[in-house]
Amino acid sequence: MPVSATLVVVALASIFVLPSQSASSFITYLLAIYCFCGVRSWRSLWFDPVFLLVAALLAYIPLTSLWSASWDGGEAASQAVRSILVLAFVVAVAESLQVDWFRERTTLILAVVGGVAGVSAIYVFFAESPQDGRLNGLGQLDTHVAAAFVYAVAALGGTSWVLQRRETLGTGRWGNASVGVAVACVVVLCIAVVLTGSRNAIACLVLGWGCLWIAHRSATGAHFLVCGAVLAVVLLVALVVSIRFVPGAEALILPRGDSFRPGIWSDYAARVLAEGPWFGLGVLTRDPIEVEGFPVLHQHGLFLAVAHQGGLLALGLMLTVVGVVLRILFAHYEEPEAKLGLAIWAMALPGYLLDGHELVDKIGWTWLMFWLPVGIAIGLRARWVLDDARRFGVWFR
Repeated sequence: MPVSATLVVVALASIFVLPSQSASSFITYLLAIYCFCGVRSWRSLWFDPVFLLVAALLAYIPLTSLWSASWDGGEAASQAVRSILVLAFVVAVAESLQVDWFRERTTLILAVVGGVAGVSAIYVFFAESPQDGRLNGLGQLDTHVAAAFVYAVAALGGTSWVLQRRETLGTGRWGNASVGVAVACVVVLCIAVVLTGSRNAIACLVLGWGCLWIAHRSATGAHFLVCGAVLAVVLLVALVVSIRFVPGAEALILPRGDSFRPGIWSDYAARVLAEGPWFGLGVLTRDPIEVEGFPVLHQHGLFLAVAHQGGLLALGLMLTVVGVVLRILFAHYEEPEAKLGLAIWAMALPGYLLDGHELVDKIGWTWLMFWLPVGIAIGLRARWVLDDARRFGVWFR
């Protein structure tokens, strides 16, 4: 189990430093091989309905390649491999939660490695002065949105580590070097998110950050839910009021207008309803469109993308996974891992309304933002019922 935990940490950290997803994927192949070689240690997961639900979703997405508009055997096999890698990652995260150091080291390493990557990206940004005035990440984080959300997750991880350390050691120990480094990394990461110019990521980071702080201040999940909902409403109202009534605010908040989102969504939704409402158009279907003369390659919204690929069946499976995982995280609300998972999804799920197009992909921002909380939830459920925290050798409740 420490081996799988180490591989998970290395794989997630590699997102910030390796030049491509393919390079990071090599680590995920090692992780998958390790997991499936030790399948006996987690075979009881197959009796867990939550895990089976996740497995069904991961099996169905590549299955839709059978009715895609353009069949390609190699691409279909690649989709199947990606689903297997994601499944292995979820299992590895669930197993890793049984290792005492996993949460603490993962959050700190993500913050530190992310902070170093953020400093490098900020240096390149000011040295090269890109024409669009927006920061790109380095290596595989070469798009504004992906970089913004990956840096945001790392900032949440660093904040989670600092808050948990404060609760463990008390305020008198805040001045030690490790806390100072973590805080500095969080500051750098937040600056990097702002410089990407992704208003979606900035707003979602504020929401996720607020929810993380609320989680560490609230004694119960119900109190967290109420306060988090109030925070979300306040942020939404503040944005709407600012755009409508504050001079110059709209240009600052929405410098690119609505980025054609309503037109993109309505066009793709109409295609899904017309051509494949129940089972979608298939994961291999490339369906570029034009909106007001501009080419658009994907749906700009993960939930719509899932419906486009697998129809209402895929979307229903995904939303069911979301609901079940949230239920587990609230059931184990007192655990720091649950609070981290809730904060990540408080940022990720609203963000996915406006961005994202691949639920099953090589390791990247979706693994951090969606599949990591899923693995955390399954691991918390496992830890709750295991007498021996070193193996998955009993039935799950």
